[in-house]
Amino acid sequence: MSGTTFSSSENSSDFLSSTINLSLELLSDILHVINTMIDLSPEHEIIWNRQITELTIDISRFVEVTTLVSKVIMKQKKTVLPGIKESHIHLLFILKAMNQAQHKLDMVALEDLIKYELKDNLTQWKIDLIPQTRRLLST
Repeated sequence: MSGTTFSSSENSSDFLSSTINLSLELLSDILHVINTMIDLSPEHEIIWNRQITELTIDISRFVEVTTLVSKVIMKQKKTVLPGIKESHIHLLFILKAMNQAQHKLDMVALEDLIKYELKDNLTQWKIDLIPQTRRLLST
């Protein structure tokens, strides 16, 4: 994307809107993986470890994309998007805790983090933060 410029704010807005839509698709995929993992018993440690690694990568991508989008929108609209920075920080703390639980082989803690903390945070993104970002973009 380096060297790419936008000839008008309309093109920039279209790009941001498409990026928000892609973020929502990524989020839906992540939530689907979480629901699949919850249904799978943690005794399947090899499968869990592989899925957790993929989940961590996807969540990191989600944080990166939504951080960039929110920064651009806040700069363009000269406003603050409430809750986004805090939610990003919380997501990163959850990822750190998941990593620690995985290294300690604490499957109970890992399962609880995924079921409750991670799923709740990402659900907040789906029902509140992404729609809020979309509304701000359209104003």
